[in-house]
Amino acid sequence: MGIRMWGALALAGAAGLAAPAAADTWSAAYTGTIVATYADGHSVKVFTNPDHTFVIRPATGDPLSGTWQDEGAQTCFTITAPAAAAGGAPTCIADKAYQVGDSFDGKDGTGAFHAVIDAGR
Repeated sequence: MGIRMWGALALAGAAGLAAPAAADTWSAAYTGTIVATYADGHSVKVFTNPDHTFVIRPATGDPLSGTWQDEGAQTCFTITAPAAAAGGAPTCIADKAYQVGDSFDGKDGTGAFHAVIDAGR
């Protein structure tokens, strides 16, 4: 997820804050790192925060940031900065109480990815 992941998570259309219970969806990742790997082998690191924000750090290039929101049975991530990357469709992932070691698959505007939640930032 350069702008890919999330361009890959964008791991999300967040206009407002989610309901309080939704905060538990990604709580295991608040002190961990989501590592998303694309079919071409490149990967990005995604850091989620309890205030419903996230940062994507590609191996090269500038970081991306945005907001996430639980929407029904999924969490959607929307990139809001930099402006050049903002405005794309959100990347939505099925909701569950994710834990360190859990993995999930997704797809964004640049392709499919497989992500794992690792311990530590």
